[in-house]
Amino acid sequence: MQLRELLATVASSKVGDWEIIFRPTLRHRFTEIQNDAGEREQLLVDEHLVSFAYRPDIAITMAYGLVEQAAYELPAGQPFAQENARTLFLDIFHEGRIVHRETVLSVDRQRCLLPMPKVWEPPISVPTAQFSLIRLVHSLAGPPTDYDSYFKESGMVRSDQVPWP
Repeated sequence: MQLRELLATVASSKVGDWEIIFRPTLRHRFTEIQNDAGEREQLLVDEHLVSFAYRPDIAITMAYGLVEQAAYELPAGQPFAQENARTLFLDIFHEGRIVHRETVLSVDRQRCLLPMPKVWEPPISVPTAQFSLIRLVHSLAGPPTDYDSYFKESGMVRSDQVPWP
């Protein structure tokens, strides 16, 4: 299976196609914190908030919610620039191996998940498959808000002209 085929399968899937598995997700990140002398002061352990198994083919799994940046600054003039935004990882696996990592933007005090655009210049073009993938994750694990309304308010538009991934 090619990467684009796998991503197309995931992006075109439905909420009911996924088995949701809450913490522990068993996909840990270990971060060593060192003191001024370069010695380990502490070891932080974090993990994704939730993972998913694709029911039609359990070789395809995803894990979502590992924080990349707890305070992400949106460009000035963005509708959600004054609210607390953060970026999180969505990891897609095939047969247990990570094959794609997508950065997801959580905006408006974590009220909506949005795709991370490559370019913030209006109109903010987002590939249709990326739009569909983040919409799926928003439906599976995001807050109970209207993804389409937030997407539109953010100034993003779907485009088949922008390559992805």
